[in-house]
Amino acid sequence: MSITHLVSVSELDNILAKSKDKLSVIDFHATWCGPCHAIAPTFETLSKRYKNVNFLKCDVDSAKDIASRYAVTAMPTFIFLKGGVKVDQVKGANKAALEEAVRRHSGNTPSSAFSGKGQTLGGTPASVDMTDIKGTVNQATTKVTNLDPQVKVLLGLAGAYLLFWYLS
Repeated sequence: MSITHLVSVSELDNILAKSKDKLSVIDFHATWCGPCHAIAPTFETLSKRYKNVNFLKCDVDSAKDIASRYAVTAMPTFIFLKGGVKVDQVKGANKAALEEAVRRHSGNTPSSAFSGKGQTLGGTPASVDMTDIKGTVNQATTKVTNLDPQVKVLLGLAGAYLLFWYLS
């Protein structure tokens, strides 16, 4: 689905009225915001993968009325709505958090070119569910990136020590 660029509160209200049970995600951004530009490709990719979600963009400088309605104070901010009700929010260019929130609130898995579980060469169904693996990797990545910097340094030093010990 394409991304709709919002210009007025009435436009937003019309979109939300037409899709009461559908998830809508608004990307509040600014043209001068570096992190907004960095996360924009991820938002676009999600809009192509999740066909059942309304993806909306709002430039906070040109549509101040929409930004003030949701009390946006940082860019980027992603507001998640079902109908007109706010169900979640992600502040900052946090790719993992954005992807997880879209997945959780959309109620569906993303569309892909291949559907189904697949078959092995012998004709039996494949037993590995890649969505479980991706979710586990995303959770592990989030846990590692949220570690205290001093813990990261300690783990790096311990890893280097073990590597040198193993090689000698």
